[in-house]
Amino acid sequence: MIAIRNNLLLICLALALLPVAISHAQETEQKTEFVRIAEDEQERPLALQLAIASYVPRAGDRGVQVDLVSAIHIGDKEYYDDLNSRFKAYDAMLYELIAPKDTDISDRDPENRSVISSTQVAMKNLLALSFQLDEINYGVSNFVHADLSPTELSDSMDERGESLYIYFWRLFYASFDQYAKDPIGLQNMSLFSAMLSADSDNAFKTMLAYEMTDLEKTSEILGDDSQSSVIGARNQRAIDVLKNRLESGDRRIGIFYGVAHMPDMEERLLEQLDLVYLDTTWVDAWRLDTRVDR
Repeated sequence: MIAIRNNLLLICLALALLPVAISHAQETEQKTEFVRIAEDEQERPLALQLAIASYVPRAGDRGVQVDLVSAIHIGDKEYYDDLNSRFKAYDAMLYELIAPKDTDISDRDPENRSVISSTQVAMKNLLALSFQLDEINYGVSNFVHADLSPTELSDSMDERGESLYIYFWRLFYASFDQYAKDPIGLQNMSLFSAMLSADSDNAFKTMLAYEMTDLEKTSEILGDDSQSSVIGARNQRAIDVLKNRLESGDRRIGIFYGVAHMPDMEERLLEQLDLVYLDTTWVDAWRLDTRVDR
C-alpha cells in the first residue's frame, strides 16, 4: 500500500509541480480551487479540469486583470490548443521555464531535455497525452519568461539548505504519514471505485487525476511553500516580472505556471498587489470518459 502511494505521489509531483526544463471581486475565507474533477449526475468522472482564476485591483484601475492560468505539463492536445487560442487575448503571458536566458524553446532535441522533462514525456506516452513544451506556442510576441535560471535555482536551494535528496526523504516520510492517516486504504478504495466507474480505457489516468486534485500533498514534501525554492522563489520571480509589466502599461496579464504553484501565487497577488479574486474559468485538461461528447 505504501509503495502505491509513493509511486502516485512521485507521478503527480512530476506532472503538476516539477518544472518543465531544458539541460468577483469578492473577499472570502474559502480557498480558491485550481484543480478539480468534473463529474456527471451519477458522479462518474468526466474530465480533469484546471482553473483560470482572475483577479482585479481592490481599488483603482478596473481595466487591469491578472489571470492565474494553471498548467499541467502533460495533457490532451485539445487542452493546449485551447490555451494557445486563449493566450492571444493577453497583453503579456508570463511563463515558467527553468532555463538560461534567451533559451530557444523550439529546440526539440531529446538530448537537451532534463531528467524531469524526460519523465514527463514518458508519462505522456504512457497516458496517450501531449507534452506542454511540444504544444504551447512559446514563440509568440506576448510570451514573457518569468522564472529562474538553473544557476539561480541552484543558488536559491543552497541558500535555503534544500536539495533533491531532502525532497526524496520528505516524500518518503509523507508516504508513511499518509499510511498512518489511512491504514486500511479507504482512500485507495475510493480511487478504485472511481476507476471502475470510469471509461475502462482511462482507468489508470482517472486514478492519477483524482490524486492530482490533492495539492496539500506537495506541501508535505516541500514544507512551507512560500519559503521553498521550487515554489516560493520562483513564484516571487513571476510576481516581480508581473509588477514590471503592470508598470509598463500592460492591462491584461496571465501567469502560466504549474497548478501546484497557484495557492502560493494567489497569496502573493493578494498581499503584494492588493488584488481581489474575481471568478474562475474551468478548462478540460484530460478527458476521462471518451464515451461522452463534451
